[in-house]
Parts: sequence; C-alpha cells; structure tokens
Amino acid sequence: MDTSFHIAAVNRAVVDPTQAAGAIAVAHAATSTGVAAATNHASGSLSPTTHPVLPSIPPMQYAKPFLDASKIELFDGNNFKRWQEQVYSILDVHGVVYELSESKPNEASVDAKLVDHWTYANKVCRHMIINTLSNELFDVYCPYKEVKKIWEFMNVKYTTKDVGKQKFVIGKFYRWEMVDDKEIKCQINEYYKLLEDLKAEKIVLQEEFAAGLLIEKLLESWNNYKNQLKHKHKQLSLEDLVIHIIIEETNRKELQSAMAKEMAHKALGTRLGQLLFCC
Repeated sequence: MDTSFHIAAVNRAVVDPTQAAGAIAVAHAATSTGVAAATNHASGSLSPTTHPVLPSIPPMQYAKPFLDASKIELFDGNNFKRWQEQVYSILDVHGVVYELSESKPNEASVDAKLVDHWTYANKVCRHMIINTLSNELFDVYCPYKEVKKIWEFMNVKYTTKDVGKQKFVIGKFYRWEMVDDKEIKCQINEYYKLLEDLKAEKIVLQEEFAAGLLIEKLLESWNNYKNQLKHKHKQLSLEDLVIHIIIEETNRKELQSAMAKEMAHKALGTRLGQLLFCC
C-alpha cells in the first residue's frame, strides 16, 4: 500500500492535535493491513506476515498558554493596591514574578538560553498586566515592551495617588457621625462601608476598637443605652453589637408607637367628654 496515506494522516494530526493519536493509529493499521495483503497475494498464502517498522514521529511542540486574567477586575486608576496584589499573586504562583524587577540581559555577555527565558517570562508578565487595564490605560502602557518599566511607572504614579486617597478615607471615617433623621440600619451600613474602605487602604482596625467606636457614635438620645453597653462585663463583637443596636431601635419604635396611640386615645376621650358636656 502507498505510504502517502500514512503521511496524510500524520499531517492531519499535526493540524489538529486533538485527533493526533487516532489518526496515527489508523495510519499504522491501514499500512500494516495493506502490506500483509500484498504479501499474502504474492505468496498465495494466508499465513501472517511480519509488519514493517514505521519511522517514529517526533513529538509535537505546543505553545505554552498565557495566564488567565479573566478573574481580575480591570484597573482604571482606582484601587491600585488591590489590583497590584492580584496580579503579583498570579505571577508569583506561576514562577515569573521576578521579571517585574529584572531588565533585559545583555545578549552579548550571557547565555542565549537565559535571554530566551527572559523573553518568555517578560511576555507572560506583560500580557497579564496590559490585559487587566482599562482601555484608556491600555493605550498608555501598551507601547512599553519591558514589563519592568510598566511596573515601575505604575508604582510611582499610583502609589503616590493611593497615599492621598488613604488620607481622604481616614478623614471621612473620623468625621462620620450618626444623625436623627435617618434609620439606624442605614447608618450602620454606612459604618461598615467606611471600615471596608479602610481595609482597602491596608488599615485594619481591631474588632473591639471598631465596636467601641460605634458605641461612641450613637446619638445623644441613646446615652442611657450607651452607658449600659459600656458597663457590660463582656465585650460585644461588632456583629453582636449591631444586632443589639437594631433590637434596641425596634423596641424604641414599638414603644413610641404605643405611646402615640395612648395619647391619641386620651385626646379622643377628652374631646368626647367636652362634646358630652356641651350637650
């Protein structure tokens, strides 16, 4: 049998790697069957024949896939530290994070393999960074071919910006106060949001401190309740304190509603008495 079938099968396997094993197996089987049939026909015998040894096929080389950046939120100039930590962690797991601080080696003075290794690692890191940038920032940093330069420029620009944002977040937290014309639940949600903003700036308050500060932020009309909490022997966690405060607010609303109904009934009784007296 013409071995062109075997070559064609191998060629198809190279084009479509997922069918490589099946195509090669079919090629081997077809070639063996053809050779056996031709030999048997020539000798007039049906006895098995020795199959010829086919040439080995060199292993196919596939390009290594780039890292998956789909789970990282696109960086648009805000929350630089969070974005930086996410990118750094992925590059570190895949063993190429060192590239963020290494310049391109001198090709004339180092081994070619080291240059090739740097080139590959630089491509991986650069791909990860520019593909997690907003369109506006992508246009800014895409022209840079060395990831070290991109990383350094972004560090200088956005670390300074984050320091200013950190001061703003601290000031906003410090100035926050509760007000009378808003529900306690809404204000507690605001407090939690401020704590999350501090965490985003790498400022983490101890839970006891955050709970104690929330007690101090309660309105003056809650002073008796505040004193009761301060004299508790067991320090409440922030979560338990929030539940405690919400229950207290519910009880206060029910008490106010009951008092309002009682006053309405008294007013109605007084009015009826006046009408009867007049009659």
